[in-house]
Amino acid sequence: MRGIEGALAVLDEVEKGAFASEALRKAWGNVVPTERKLTASLVYITLRRLGLWKHLLAKYCKRPAESLHTETASALIVGIAGVLELEHFKPGVLVNALVQRVKHIKGQSGESREAPLVNGVLHTVMREAPQYIQSLKESSALRDQALAYGVPGWAAAEWNREWGIKEAKRLLRLSTAQTYLSLRASPGVDRSEWIASFLTAKSQLSDFSPSSIRIESNPYPPDLPGYREGYVTPQGESSIWAVETLLSHWSGGFLLDMCCGRGIKAGQILSSRTDARVEGWDVSGPRLGAAQKDLSRLGVSERAKLVQGDALKLNPGESPPAILLDAPCTGSGTWGRRPEAKWRASPEKLKAASNLQKQLFSRAVDLLAPGGIIMYCTCSVFREENEKVVGSVLADRRDLVELPIKGRQDVLKKGKPYGALIWPESPWLDGFYAALFSKKN
Repeated sequence: MRGIEGALAVLDEVEKGAFASEALRKAWGNVVPTERKLTASLVYITLRRLGLWKHLLAKYCKRPAESLHTETASALIVGIAGVLELEHFKPGVLVNALVQRVKHIKGQSGESREAPLVNGVLHTVMREAPQYIQSLKESSALRDQALAYGVPGWAAAEWNREWGIKEAKRLLRLSTAQTYLSLRASPGVDRSEWIASFLTAKSQLSDFSPSSIRIESNPYPPDLPGYREGYVTPQGESSIWAVETLLSHWSGGFLLDMCCGRGIKAGQILSSRTDARVEGWDVSGPRLGAAQKDLSRLGVSERAKLVQGDALKLNPGESPPAILLDAPCTGSGTWGRRPEAKWRASPEKLKAASNLQKQLFSRAVDLLAPGGIIMYCTCSVFREENEKVVGSVLADRRDLVELPIKGRQDVLKKGKPYGALIWPESPWLDGFYAALFSKKN
Protein backbone atom coordinates (compact mmCIF):
# COMPACT_ATOMS: atom_id res chain seq x y z
CA MET A 1 0.00 0.00 0.00
CA ARG A 2 1.02 3.62 -0.42
CA GLY A 3 2.25 5.79 2.44
CA ILE A 4 -0.98 7.70 3.09
CA GLU A 5 -3.06 4.54 2.98
CA GLY A 6 -0.63 2.91 5.39
CA ALA A 7 -0.95 5.80 7.85
CA LEU A 8 -4.74 5.56 7.83
CA ALA A 9 -4.54 1.81 8.44
CA VAL A 10 -2.11 2.20 11.34
CA LEU A 11 -4.17 4.95 12.95
CA ASP A 12 -7.23 2.73 12.70
CA GLU A 13 -5.36 0.06 14.69
CA VAL A 14 -4.29 2.66 17.26
CA GLU A 15 -7.92 3.74 17.60
CA LYS A 16 -8.72 0.12 18.49
CA GLY A 17 -6.10 0.12 21.25
CA ALA A 18 -2.82 -0.83 19.57
CA PHE A 19 0.46 0.96 20.30
CA ALA A 20 1.56 3.10 17.36
CA SER A 21 5.07 1.62 17.22
CA GLU A 22 3.77 -1.95 17.15
CA ALA A 23 1.07 -1.15 14.57
CA LEU A 24 3.71 0.46 12.37
CA ARG A 25 5.97 -2.59 12.58
CA LYS A 26 3.10 -4.87 11.59
CA ALA A 27 2.17 -2.64 8.65
CA TRP A 28 5.75 -2.16 7.46
CA GLY A 29 5.80 -5.14 5.12
CA ASN A 30 2.68 -3.97 3.30
CA VAL A 31 3.82 -0.39 2.69
CA VAL A 32 5.88 0.57 -0.35
CA PRO A 33 9.45 0.83 1.04
CA THR A 34 10.03 4.30 -0.37
CA GLU A 35 6.89 5.57 1.40
CA ARG A 36 7.40 4.06 4.85
CA LYS A 37 8.87 7.30 6.15
CA LEU A 38 5.73 9.15 5.00
CA THR A 39 3.54 6.60 6.81
CA ALA A 40 5.45 6.98 10.09
CA SER A 41 5.55 10.77 9.82
CA LEU A 42 1.80 11.03 9.24
CA VAL A 43 1.05 8.67 12.12
CA TYR A 44 3.12 10.57 14.66
CA ILE A 45 2.23 14.13 13.63
CA THR A 46 -1.43 13.09 13.80
CA LEU A 47 -1.13 11.55 17.27
CA ARG A 48 1.10 14.23 18.84
CA ARG A 49 -1.54 16.96 18.59
CA LEU A 50 -4.67 14.90 18.02
CA GLY A 51 -6.74 17.10 20.32
CA LEU A 52 -5.86 20.17 18.27
CA TRP A 53 -6.68 18.49 14.95
CA LYS A 54 -10.09 17.44 16.28
CA HIS A 55 -10.67 20.99 17.49
CA LEU A 56 -9.81 22.37 14.05
CA LEU A 57 -12.10 19.84 12.40
CA ALA A 58 -14.99 21.06 14.54
CA LYS A 59 -14.05 24.69 13.84
CA TYR A 60 -13.72 24.51 10.06
CA CYS A 61 -16.10 21.71 9.05
CA LYS A 62 -19.70 22.76 8.46
CA ARG A 63 -21.01 19.32 9.36
CA PRO A 64 -20.87 18.03 12.97
CA ALA A 65 -17.94 15.69 13.43
CA GLU A 66 -20.18 12.96 14.85
CA SER A 67 -22.26 12.95 11.64
CA LEU A 68 -19.27 12.31 9.38
CA HIS A 69 -18.60 8.93 7.80
CA THR A 70 -15.80 7.18 9.68
CA GLU A 71 -13.47 7.20 6.67
CA THR A 72 -14.20 10.86 6.04
CA ALA A 73 -13.42 11.83 9.63
CA SER A 74 -10.15 9.85 9.53
CA ALA A 75 -9.14 11.42 6.22
CA LEU A 76 -9.85 14.91 7.54
CA ILE A 77 -7.91 14.41 10.78
CA VAL A 78 -4.87 13.02 8.95
CA GLY A 79 -5.22 15.69 6.28
CA ILE A 80 -5.37 18.55 8.77
CA ALA A 81 -2.28 17.24 10.57
CA GLY A 82 -0.46 16.65 7.28
CA VAL A 83 -1.10 19.97 5.55
CA LEU A 84 -0.03 21.86 8.67
CA GLU A 85 2.93 19.75 9.80
CA LEU A 86 4.42 17.66 6.99
CA GLU A 87 7.76 18.90 5.74
CA HIS A 88 9.15 18.20 2.26
CA PHE A 89 5.77 17.02 0.99
CA LYS A 90 3.45 19.10 -1.16
CA PRO A 91 0.13 19.71 0.62
CA GLY A 92 -1.77 19.51 -2.68
CA VAL A 93 -0.60 15.93 -3.22
CA LEU A 94 -1.87 14.93 0.22
CA VAL A 95 -5.22 16.66 -0.30
CA ASN A 96 -5.74 15.03 -3.69
CA ALA A 97 -4.90 11.59 -2.32
CA LEU A 98 -7.37 11.96 0.54
CA VAL A 99 -10.09 13.30 -1.78
CA GLN A 100 -9.67 10.21 -3.94
CA ARG A 101 -9.78 8.07 -0.82
CA VAL A 102 -13.35 9.15 0.05
CA LYS A 103 -14.84 9.38 -3.45
CA HIS A 104 -16.43 5.95 -3.15
CA ILE A 105 -18.61 7.09 -0.24
CA LYS A 106 -22.08 7.93 -1.58
CA GLY A 107 -24.94 9.80 0.06
CA GLN A 108 -28.64 8.98 -0.18
CA SER A 109 -28.82 10.71 -3.56
CA GLY A 110 -26.08 8.48 -4.91
CA GLU A 111 -23.64 11.38 -5.18
CA SER A 112 -20.38 11.73 -3.29
CA ARG A 113 -20.60 14.58 -0.82
CA GLU A 114 -17.43 13.55 0.98
CA ALA A 115 -14.85 14.43 -1.66
CA PRO A 116 -15.88 18.11 -1.97
CA LEU A 117 -16.10 18.33 1.81
CA VAL A 118 -12.57 16.98 2.36
CA ASN A 119 -11.18 19.24 -0.35
CA GLY A 120 -12.92 22.33 1.03
CA VAL A 121 -12.07 21.78 4.68
CA LEU A 122 -8.39 21.07 4.03
CA HIS A 123 -7.95 24.15 1.85
CA THR A 124 -9.66 26.28 4.49
CA VAL A 125 -7.37 24.84 7.14
CA MET A 126 -4.27 25.61 5.05
CA ARG A 127 -5.44 29.19 4.62
CA GLU A 128 -6.72 30.04 8.10
CA ALA A 129 -5.45 27.61 10.74
CA PRO A 130 -1.76 28.66 11.04
CA GLN A 131 -2.66 32.13 12.28
CA TYR A 132 -5.26 30.71 14.64
CA ILE A 133 -2.78 28.19 16.10
CA GLN A 134 -0.25 30.95 16.63
CA SER A 135 -2.83 32.93 18.57
CA LEU A 136 -3.36 29.93 20.83
CA LYS A 137 0.37 29.67 21.49
CA GLU A 138 0.59 33.36 22.33
CA SER A 139 -2.44 33.25 24.61
CA SER A 140 -1.86 33.76 28.34
CA ALA A 141 -4.45 31.09 29.09
CA LEU A 142 -2.93 27.69 29.91
CA ARG A 143 -5.85 25.84 28.29
CA ASP A 144 -5.17 27.57 24.94
CA GLN A 145 -1.49 26.68 25.04
CA ALA A 146 -2.33 23.11 26.00
CA LEU A 147 -4.61 22.90 22.97
CA ALA A 148 -1.95 24.37 20.67
CA TYR A 149 0.77 21.98 21.86
CA GLY A 150 -1.44 18.91 21.92
CA VAL A 151 -1.62 18.16 25.64
CA PRO A 152 -4.91 17.21 27.35
CA GLY A 153 -6.25 20.15 29.31
CA TRP A 154 -6.57 18.17 32.54
CA ALA A 155 -2.85 17.25 32.38
CA ALA A 156 -1.83 20.88 31.87
CA ALA A 157 -3.96 21.87 34.84
CA GLU A 158 -2.32 19.14 36.96
CA TRP A 159 1.16 20.39 36.03
CA ASN A 160 0.12 23.92 36.89
CA ARG A 161 -1.07 22.77 40.30
CA GLU A 162 2.09 20.73 40.94
CA TRP A 163 4.81 22.87 39.34
CA GLY A 164 3.38 26.36 38.79
CA ILE A 165 2.29 28.12 35.61
CA LYS A 166 5.78 28.86 34.23
CA GLU A 167 7.01 25.28 34.51
CA ALA A 168 3.67 23.91 33.30
CA LYS A 169 3.93 25.92 30.07
CA ARG A 170 7.49 24.70 29.63
CA LEU A 171 6.35 21.10 30.05
CA LEU A 172 3.72 21.65 27.35
CA ARG A 173 6.43 22.52 24.85
CA LEU A 174 8.77 19.73 25.92
CA SER A 175 6.07 17.07 25.83
CA THR A 176 5.42 17.49 22.10
CA ALA A 177 9.01 17.92 20.90
CA GLN A 178 10.56 15.60 18.30
CA THR A 179 12.08 12.43 19.77
CA TYR A 180 14.87 10.25 18.38
CA LEU A 181 16.24 6.80 19.11
CA SER A 182 18.99 6.25 21.67
CA LEU A 183 20.87 2.98 22.10
CA ARG A 184 22.63 1.36 25.02
CA ALA A 185 25.93 -0.14 23.95
CA SER A 186 26.71 -3.44 25.68
CA PRO A 187 29.92 -3.69 27.76
CA GLY A 188 32.93 -4.17 25.53
CA VAL A 189 31.35 -2.44 22.52
CA ASP A 190 33.36 0.52 21.23
CA ARG A 191 30.72 3.19 20.60
CA SER A 192 32.91 5.09 18.14
CA GLU A 193 33.54 1.96 16.09
CA TRP A 194 29.82 1.16 16.07
CA ILE A 195 28.98 4.67 14.88
CA ALA A 196 31.53 4.30 12.08
CA SER A 197 29.69 1.16 10.92
CA PHE A 198 26.30 2.87 10.94
CA LEU A 199 26.38 4.90 7.76
CA THR A 200 22.69 5.35 6.99
CA ALA A 201 21.91 8.09 9.52
CA LYS A 202 23.65 10.68 11.66
CA SER A 203 24.66 9.42 15.10
CA GLN A 204 26.82 10.66 17.96
CA LEU A 205 28.28 9.72 21.30
CA SER A 206 26.03 10.78 24.15
CA ASP A 207 27.33 13.37 26.60
CA PHE A 208 24.76 12.17 29.16
CA SER A 209 25.61 8.48 29.57
CA PRO A 210 28.92 6.68 28.89
CA SER A 211 27.04 3.75 27.34
CA SER A 212 24.56 5.64 25.15
CA ILE A 213 24.59 6.32 21.41
CA ARG A 214 22.31 8.98 19.96
CA ILE A 215 20.72 8.40 16.55
CA GLU A 216 19.34 11.51 14.84
CA SER A 217 16.35 9.59 13.46
CA ASN A 218 14.17 6.61 14.37
CA PRO A 219 15.42 3.57 12.43
CA TYR A 220 13.93 0.11 12.85
CA PRO A 221 16.11 -1.44 15.64
CA PRO A 222 16.46 -4.99 14.19
CA ASP A 223 17.98 -3.42 11.06
CA LEU A 224 20.79 -1.80 13.04
CA PRO A 225 24.28 -3.33 12.76
CA GLY A 226 25.04 -5.54 15.74
CA TYR A 227 21.50 -5.50 17.12
CA ARG A 228 20.86 -9.22 16.61
CA GLU A 229 24.24 -10.01 18.13
CA GLY A 230 23.39 -8.05 21.28
CA TYR A 231 25.86 -5.22 20.76
CA VAL A 232 23.25 -2.47 21.08
CA THR A 233 19.78 -2.18 22.66
CA PRO A 234 17.18 0.57 22.16
CA GLN A 235 16.74 2.33 25.50
CA GLY A 236 15.95 5.90 26.49
CA GLU A 237 18.80 7.75 28.15
CA SER A 238 16.70 8.58 31.22
CA SER A 239 16.06 4.86 31.73
CA ILE A 240 19.78 4.11 31.29
CA TRP A 241 20.58 6.78 33.89
CA ALA A 242 18.20 5.26 36.45
CA VAL A 243 19.80 1.81 36.20
CA GLU A 244 23.32 3.29 36.28
CA THR A 245 22.33 5.11 39.49
CA LEU A 246 21.05 1.88 41.04
CA LEU A 247 24.20 -0.01 40.02
CA SER A 248 26.41 2.65 41.62
CA HIS A 249 24.90 1.77 45.03
CA TRP A 250 24.57 -2.00 44.56
CA SER A 251 27.30 -4.52 45.33
CA GLY A 252 25.82 -7.23 43.09
CA GLY A 253 24.14 -10.59 43.63
CA PHE A 254 20.38 -11.14 43.54
CA LEU A 255 17.91 -8.44 42.45
CA LEU A 256 14.13 -8.49 42.14
CA ASP A 257 12.72 -6.56 39.17
CA MET A 258 9.11 -6.26 40.35
CA CYS A 259 7.51 -4.95 37.14
CA CYS A 260 10.06 -5.93 34.52
CA GLY A 261 7.95 -5.39 31.39
CA ARG A 262 9.98 -6.23 28.28
CA GLY A 263 13.13 -6.73 30.34
CA ILE A 264 15.12 -3.72 29.10
CA LYS A 265 16.40 -2.68 32.53
CA ALA A 266 16.97 -6.30 33.54
CA GLY A 267 19.10 -6.71 30.44
CA GLN A 268 21.15 -3.64 31.36
CA ILE A 269 21.69 -4.92 34.90
CA LEU A 270 22.70 -8.44 33.81
CA SER A 271 24.98 -7.13 31.06
CA SER A 272 26.69 -4.67 33.39
CA ARG A 273 27.29 -7.13 36.25
CA THR A 274 28.41 -10.64 35.39
CA ASP A 275 27.68 -11.75 38.97
CA ALA A 276 24.11 -10.43 38.89
CA ARG A 277 21.03 -12.63 39.08
CA VAL A 278 17.60 -11.15 38.35
CA GLU A 279 14.10 -12.42 39.05
CA GLY A 280 11.62 -10.48 36.93
CA TRP A 281 7.87 -10.28 37.50
CA ASP A 282 5.16 -9.01 35.21
CA VAL A 283 1.41 -9.54 34.81
CA SER A 284 1.69 -9.73 31.01
CA GLY A 285 2.67 -12.97 29.32
CA PRO A 286 3.47 -11.30 25.97
CA ARG A 287 5.74 -8.76 27.69
CA LEU A 288 7.58 -11.55 29.48
CA GLY A 289 7.91 -13.40 26.18
CA ALA A 290 9.53 -10.32 24.67
CA ALA A 291 11.78 -10.03 27.73
CA GLN A 292 12.93 -13.64 27.36
CA LYS A 293 13.83 -13.04 23.71
CA ASP A 294 15.75 -9.87 24.51
CA LEU A 295 17.69 -11.42 27.37
CA SER A 296 18.58 -14.34 25.10
CA ARG A 297 19.73 -11.89 22.41
CA LEU A 298 22.05 -10.32 24.99
CA GLY A 299 23.32 -13.72 26.14
CA VAL A 300 22.28 -13.23 29.79
CA SER A 301 19.07 -15.28 30.02
CA GLU A 302 20.68 -18.08 32.07
CA ARG A 303 20.99 -15.64 35.00
CA ALA A 304 17.37 -14.50 34.77
CA LYS A 305 14.16 -16.02 36.09
CA LEU A 306 10.91 -14.58 34.69
CA VAL A 307 7.61 -15.09 36.50
CA GLN A 308 4.14 -14.09 35.33
CA GLY A 309 1.76 -12.87 38.01
CA ASP A 310 0.56 -10.08 40.28
CA ALA A 311 3.47 -8.37 42.04
CA LEU A 312 1.21 -7.73 45.02
CA LYS A 313 0.82 -11.48 45.54
CA LEU A 314 4.00 -13.15 44.24
CA ASN A 315 6.91 -14.11 46.48
CA PRO A 316 10.55 -14.16 45.31
CA GLY A 317 12.66 -17.29 45.35
CA GLU A 318 14.93 -15.72 47.96
CA SER A 319 14.93 -12.60 50.13
CA PRO A 320 16.07 -9.82 47.77
CA PRO A 321 18.90 -7.51 48.90
CA ALA A 322 18.01 -5.22 45.99
CA ILE A 323 14.69 -4.35 44.33
CA LEU A 324 13.92 -2.33 41.24
CA LEU A 325 10.32 -1.13 41.05
CA ASP A 326 9.68 0.54 37.69
CA ALA A 327 6.03 1.09 38.47
CA PRO A 328 3.22 1.09 35.88
CA CYS A 329 2.25 4.73 35.25
CA THR A 330 0.60 7.15 32.85
CA GLY A 331 3.85 7.44 30.89
CA SER A 332 3.51 11.24 30.81
CA GLY A 333 7.28 11.63 30.52
CA THR A 334 7.22 9.69 27.24
CA TRP A 335 4.22 11.37 25.60
CA GLY A 336 6.50 12.80 22.92
CA ARG A 337 7.67 9.28 22.06
CA ARG A 338 4.33 7.51 22.63
CA PRO A 339 1.74 10.19 21.91
CA GLU A 340 -1.21 7.81 21.79
CA ALA A 341 -0.79 7.28 25.56
CA LYS A 342 -1.82 10.81 26.49
CA TRP A 343 -5.19 10.47 24.76
CA ARG A 344 -5.86 7.28 26.75
CA ALA A 345 -4.96 8.84 30.10
CA SER A 346 -7.41 10.68 32.35
CA PRO A 347 -7.60 12.12 35.87
CA GLU A 348 -9.33 8.92 36.97
CA LYS A 349 -6.58 6.74 35.51
CA LEU A 350 -3.92 8.95 37.11
CA LYS A 351 -5.53 8.45 40.50
CA ALA A 352 -5.87 4.70 39.94
CA ALA A 353 -2.21 4.48 38.90
CA SER A 354 -1.13 6.38 42.02
CA ASN A 355 -3.10 4.04 44.28
CA LEU A 356 -1.55 0.96 42.66
CA GLN A 357 1.93 2.49 42.88
CA LYS A 358 1.54 3.03 46.63
CA GLN A 359 0.54 -0.60 47.08
CA LEU A 360 3.45 -1.82 44.95
CA PHE A 361 6.03 0.33 46.70
CA SER A 362 4.80 -0.69 50.14
CA ARG A 363 4.89 -4.34 49.10
CA ALA A 364 8.41 -3.91 47.70
CA VAL A 365 9.68 -2.45 50.97
CA ASP A 366 8.14 -5.37 52.87
CA LEU A 367 9.95 -7.83 50.59
CA LEU A 368 13.32 -6.06 50.75
CA ALA A 369 15.91 -7.70 52.98
CA PRO A 370 17.24 -5.60 55.89
CA GLY A 371 20.26 -3.62 54.73
CA GLY A 372 19.09 -3.84 51.11
CA ILE A 373 18.45 -1.06 48.59
CA ILE A 374 15.36 -0.23 46.57
CA MET A 375 14.75 2.07 43.62
CA TYR A 376 11.27 3.38 42.85
CA CYS A 377 10.97 4.91 39.41
CA THR A 378 8.44 5.90 36.74
CA CYS A 379 8.46 7.49 33.31
CA SER A 380 6.00 10.10 34.60
CA VAL A 381 6.32 13.81 35.35
CA PHE A 382 3.24 13.89 37.58
CA ARG A 383 4.11 14.34 41.28
CA GLU A 384 0.95 12.31 41.98
CA GLU A 385 2.85 9.24 40.69
CA ASN A 386 6.26 10.15 42.09
CA GLU A 387 6.99 12.12 45.25
CA LYS A 388 3.45 11.74 46.58
CA VAL A 389 3.62 7.96 46.23
CA VAL A 390 6.97 7.81 48.01
CA GLY A 391 5.84 10.27 50.69
CA SER A 392 2.66 8.31 51.36
CA VAL A 393 4.58 5.07 51.97
CA LEU A 394 7.31 6.73 54.03
CA ALA A 395 4.70 8.33 56.28
CA ASP A 396 3.75 4.88 57.58
CA ARG A 397 7.24 3.52 58.25
CA ARG A 398 10.64 4.58 59.57
CA ASP A 399 12.89 1.86 58.19
CA LEU A 400 13.95 3.59 54.94
CA VAL A 401 16.86 6.00 54.45
CA GLU A 402 17.06 7.99 51.22
CA LEU A 403 20.28 7.62 49.23
CA PRO A 404 21.75 10.41 47.09
CA ILE A 405 21.07 10.45 43.36
CA LYS A 406 23.76 12.12 41.32
CA GLY A 407 23.61 13.42 37.79
CA ARG A 408 24.16 16.44 35.63
CA GLN A 409 22.84 19.47 37.45
CA ASP A 410 21.70 21.11 34.21
CA VAL A 411 19.35 18.17 33.58
CA LEU A 412 18.44 16.74 36.99
CA LYS A 413 15.70 18.35 39.10
CA LYS A 414 15.42 17.68 42.82
CA GLY A 415 12.15 16.03 43.74
CA LYS A 416 9.78 17.73 46.16
CA PRO A 417 11.12 16.44 48.51
CA TYR A 418 12.14 12.91 47.52
CA GLY A 419 14.10 11.56 44.57
CA ALA A 420 15.16 13.27 41.37
CA LEU A 421 13.43 14.09 38.12
CA ILE A 422 14.51 14.41 34.50
CA TRP A 423 12.37 16.34 32.07
CA PRO A 424 12.31 15.59 28.31
CA GLU A 425 14.95 18.20 27.56
CA SER A 426 16.33 16.62 24.38
CA PRO A 427 15.17 14.20 21.66
CA TRP A 428 16.86 11.34 23.56
CA LEU A 429 15.71 12.13 27.09
CA ASP A 430 12.28 11.15 28.38
CA GLY A 431 10.64 12.54 31.48
CA PHE A 432 11.66 10.21 34.31
CA TYR A 433 11.59 10.01 38.10
CA ALA A 434 13.73 7.92 40.44
CA ALA A 435 14.11 7.67 44.22
CA LEU A 436 16.60 5.38 45.95
CA PHE A 437 16.49 4.06 49.52
CA SER A 438 18.25 1.65 51.84
CA LYS A 439 16.40 -0.39 54.45
CA LYS A 440 17.67 -0.29 58.00
CA ASN A 441 18.95 -3.52 59.52
